[in-house]
Amino acid sequence: MKFQLVRYFTIASLVVFLIVAFSLNFVQNRIQTAALVEQEENQNINMTRVISNSIWPEFDFLINRSGTVSTESLKKHPEMQRIFNLTTSLLKGLPVIKVKAFNLEGRTVFSTQNSQVGEDKSQNSGFLSAKNGVPASALSHRDTFDAFDETISDRDVVSSYIPVYNPKTGKLEGVFEIYSDVTRFLAKLRETQYMVVAGIAGLLGLLFIALLVIVKRADQIIKQQDIENQKSRMQIAQSEKMASLGHMVASVAHELNTPLAFTRSNMELAVEGLDNLRLPSSYGRQLINFAKSRRSKDSTGINIKYTHKLLRETDGYEELTEIEDLIEMLAQTQSGLAQMSELVSHLKKFTRIDQNSVVDFNLNNCLENVLYIARSTIPEHITIHRDFGELPLIECMPSQLNQVFINLINNAAHAVDPVNGTISIRSFVDDGYIKVEVEDNGTGIPEKNLESIFEAYFTTKGVEEGTGLGLSISKEIVEQHHGVIGVRSSVGKGTTFTVQLPVQTESGNRKAA
Repeated sequence: MKFQLVRYFTIASLVVFLIVAFSLNFVQNRIQTAALVEQEENQNINMTRVISNSIWPEFDFLINRSGTVSTESLKKHPEMQRIFNLTTSLLKGLPVIKVKAFNLEGRTVFSTQNSQVGEDKSQNSGFLSAKNGVPASALSHRDTFDAFDETISDRDVVSSYIPVYNPKTGKLEGVFEIYSDVTRFLAKLRETQYMVVAGIAGLLGLLFIALLVIVKRADQIIKQQDIENQKSRMQIAQSEKMASLGHMVASVAHELNTPLAFTRSNMELAVEGLDNLRLPSSYGRQLINFAKSRRSKDSTGINIKYTHKLLRETDGYEELTEIEDLIEMLAQTQSGLAQMSELVSHLKKFTRIDQNSVVDFNLNNCLENVLYIARSTIPEHITIHRDFGELPLIECMPSQLNQVFINLINNAAHAVDPVNGTISIRSFVDDGYIKVEVEDNGTGIPEKNLESIFEAYFTTKGVEEGTGLGLSISKEIVEQHHGVIGVRSSVGKGTTFTVQLPVQTESGNRKAA
């Protein structure tokens, strides 16, 4: 399956852009929220200073002298209402919606919501931070909120714990908690945030379109280059195939030379013998005709004088070629012609000149054709063992697989000793695959070369002996047939190449190499 650049670029870009948009939105939201909280905290700090400077004596009583007063007494203290009125009048028109005061033990000594007076905040992190002199603020959303003398709903609130110092002594004496309503500000921030995100999304969209145009153009160029590379690989494969064929044709020519030589010799002898029989045959016919026309009264029925005349004229033909010799020579000629015919037939089957498409084929026939042709190129002292199992038909391109197996067999022949080398070829079915093994007892392949032997142009042979394309092309052909080619080798012991092809394959997915 080819890599679909445009498709994957589009998917990846959209995913990345979404991630960037959400991340940007998240980061911007955090930054703006932090800025808003910081701003409100500063305002609450200033508000605390205003309160402490304006009405501190009243709070001083609550904070410093309420430790022994019960919660109910504190809630009903006559000064509580007056402090409430002073606080609300001081904060009138400001976004502050609640104020609390705590003593250093964490007890709530004042709240604009009277019911909260007496609550313990000693373990609250915000209170503890303010008690140590560090203001602490947090943003939260409240569905309902008791603000002064009313209940409000659906509000965004910043609550700040602010340390309170005595205006006269500067000593930390308590903590204020001030709640500010930031719903309107937060809504504006979100509106601005959405506009920024929308603008960035628009820019990302323009960037995506620009990149998509570039990628499409690049994809067209890559596809064109791929087509050219395919053509180049096909030409290389064809060149490799023709090189193999050239080598085999030279061997086949040598094989054809012997039957051609004795066929020509026999034909010359037959022609010469027939020429020698021409005169005796003519006189024989004359003798037969004469015997028929001039029958004598004796038992021979032949004119003795005429017979003697024929014998004198045929003197010197005692060593005429026998008819049996001519028949034997012609029989040898027929045998030679049969050998040449068989060789040409196998060569034609090997090249599959008449068939370069996907067909149902038995790989054993393929192996037989290859072995017949390869035998002419392999030294005669190399022993070839066949062990062909019963195979089902598979869809394949025989001419391509011929090239694979001839490469493997020739490589094995080059690896073994030409005097006592052995090549074993096996075919069998195993777990839904047809497996063909080509094993030799040659020198083996060093481990460092095993990972590279299927790479194009990799070869351990000399420049004149190999191009380094045979195994690379074989691997490509096998993979186009949805198969696998593997190798195992041991230095000094031999090498085994295994070709695995699925019994059931999808039609129409293979290309000619």
